Amino acid sequence: MGTRHRPPVRRLLYAVLAFGALALAGCSTLPASTLDTYGDHARRIHELLVPIAWMALAVFLVVEGALIYTVLRYRRRAAGTMPRQVHGNTNVEIMWTIAPALIVVVVSVLTFRTQAANSQMPADALKIHAIGHQWWFEFRYPEQGIDGADLVTASDMYIPVGRPVTVQLEAADVMHNFWVPKLAGKTYMIPGKTNYLTFTAEQPGIYRAVCAEFCGEAHALMRFRVIALEPAEYDSWVAQHRVAPVIGGGGVLGGDPNRGKELFLNARKLCITCHVIEGTGAKGIIGPNLSYYGSRQTIAAGIMPYSPENLERWLKHGYEIKPGNLMSRVLTRDWIAANLTDQDIKDLVAYLDSMKVNVALPPAR
Repeated sequence: MGTRHRPPVRRLLYAVLAFGALALAGCSTLPASTLDTYGDHARRIHELLVPIAWMALAVFLVVEGALIYTVLRYRRRAAGTMPRQVHGNTNVEIMWTIAPALIVVVVSVLTFRTQAANSQMPADALKIHAIGHQWWFEFRYPEQGIDGADLVTASDMYIPVGRPVTVQLEAADVMHNFWVPKLAGKTYMIPGKTNYLTFTAEQPGIYRAVCAEFCGEAHALMRFRVIALEPAEYDSWVAQHRVAPVIGGGGVLGGDPNRGKELFLNARKLCITCHVIEGTGAKGIIGPNLSYYGSRQTIAAGIMPYSPENLERWLKHGYEIKPGNLMSRVLTRDWIAANLTDQDIKDLVAYLDSMKVNVALPPAR
């Protein structure tokens, strides 16, 4: 039996549908989309890309149109004949030299204008120092500290709406890349070099952000949130962070927060070795600052939503949830089994969950 061939028109239709599906996939408005902007830095980049995309489409249509016309117009000739040979055409050469040059000039002017606007650092901008670690982000607020010490957070960067923010970007170990798609473009965090990124959040919201540079085993699990608050709420957040956290509320998961604090400060349990909690003897500098941990939006640098249940799971199985993270190199499966009972972990969860900041959170964007 002969092989049944699909008509060329059907194959072409399938190709168009496949191309359309891929094109639509690239136009997603999911949380990491750059097409739905809420910050001036990201908006300028979007406004730059739109005319460039239209110019690219125009070039594509002209080139592909000429190609298809040529293929169809000259697809057949008499057997044994040679088409007329043409060696050079001055007018065509001039045209396809000048046209790309003009396009490059236009793109360059638009790009330089956007770069200049996005490089401005207003004197009244809020200063935040962001440090990339394997695999989490640390945020220091030198202007909001007290007695010469910075206000320090991790994984959640709080900013006020409507005020420019200048982020000083550095890396503690390897190269990282600071990216908040809906607020600002990517900017590298390079060991030994300081970069700066200035942007203004135009609406309140919780904005997802990531490290956009491969930085090791858990790179894909290195995330954070930028939480843009109304100015009054932001001032309230700062004021609360200037006071050392205290145990508040009852224990969760049947844990005792007071006993959890004792466990946290017990050097044999190792928490105090790496972490800081303001107002206590915990002064470690290796891991994230855990002050007011109960108000975090996520656990383990953005890979799980915050909840007491997820925190308990993280303390028990961090070595499985985020392979390669520094804590799990010390708190191995065997070490946890030998040094922390299930009740110990519940008490630690109750203590960390008890430290909360009272602010009205905006919607996720």
